[in-house]
Amino acid sequence: MYQRLKSLRSQHNTLDALIRREELHPYPDTQHIRSLKKFKLRLRDEISRIETRLRAPQLAY
Repeated sequence: MYQRLKSLRSQHNTLDALIRREELHPYPDTQHIRSLKKFKLRLRDEISRIETRLRAPQLAY
């Protein structure tokens, strides 16, 4: 589970860099940026779900 979390965080950071790079273009592709942002949000949601599951046993005590 920790490896999956690490991979998702890495993908999230990569998408963030791609979005920033595209936004710096003189004529940014807004459709591409929108799709990258949607994917980034899905990754964030999955990261959040995994983090919640990892913390859940600690909250039981």
